[in-house]
Amino acid sequence: MAAHATDENLQQGEIAKPNTAWIWKTFFVLVGITAVEFVFVFLMEPSTLRNSIFIILTIMKAFFIVAEFMHLKHETKGLIWTILVPMSLLVWLLVALITEGSYVGEVLQNMFK
Repeated sequence: MAAHATDENLQQGEIAKPNTAWIWKTFFVLVGITAVEFVFVFLMEPSTLRNSIFIILTIMKAFFIVAEFMHLKHETKGLIWTILVPMSLLVWLLVALITEGSYVGEVLQNMFK
């Protein structure tokens, strides 16, 4: 919580000045990642590479949001790993299910032709 304003040096009745620099930094980082996502999505032709880049940038954005707004970067390493390991396994599961689902879809499509 070092980025937040403290009232240690305030006189009686004085209101603390808000420290909004970290909010603006977070805003511009998220806008930058979103702009890069839009560039890749709208300028590249649909392909697995484009989808992979988009998914990776989206996951980066999600991790940044969790680290900043849920204050995960200020926690102990054990808690961070407790959250990241199941999340990475979930992402792996989704990739495996999407891959297998597309294979099954192609097989069924070819079977009914």
